[in-house]
Amino acid sequence: MGVGVHSFCQFGLIVLLVSIHCDAKGDFGDFEPDEPAISPERVAQFYTETLVQSAWKEEQRCSENVFRSRAAAKANGKKPSVGVEPTVGLGAALLIFLGVGIFAVGIAQAFQMVRKHVYHDADNLDTAFDAGGKVSIGLTATTIVSQWTWSATLLQSSTVASKYGISGPYWYAGGATIQIIIFSILSIMLKTRAPGAKTFLQVRSQKF
Repeated sequence: MGVGVHSFCQFGLIVLLVSIHCDAKGDFGDFEPDEPAISPERVAQFYTETLVQSAWKEEQRCSENVFRSRAAAKANGKKPSVGVEPTVGLGAALLIFLGVGIFAVGIAQAFQMVRKHVYHDADNLDTAFDAGGKVSIGLTATTIVSQWTWSATLLQSSTVASKYGISGPYWYAGGATIQIIIFSILSIMLKTRAPGAKTFLQVRSQKF
């Protein structure tokens, strides 16, 4: 229970710091997205009648489709914008941030209560780090595979397959296994020279 309260206090401190450093008024106006005032000179820098191209090319006028699109947008009441316009106000963003944080803390507390009262796990360092040594090899392998197969890995394996053929993904995965091989050797050495250690400070206490 102390861990959850500590995490909640840290989250509340972060929200307080964000609220202090944000330029908010504290009223309902914070929930409305601000419409930045853009000067006509600033708009003219981007909404020109000439194409934006290389300096050594001859100046060329925009096509008529561009002017028709601008006229249609102005007719529909749209205003010129430069950059990204915010769709959520500052107050709404803070509420979303606070709501997600409270939800995450609640989920963490629920899991801790289930683990304590249903599974009767010991609330100590061993249980928090490796479930008291009850993690099987299959669960470890599943965790590694699930952490590997994310979007960037799948995209890169497809890229090397298109470049080098079927051997590309094979050697791509083979190169990624080197870190696991090295870490397994390191894990064996740690288990041998510092049995029962869970943190680097416990390993350092063995003075090997």
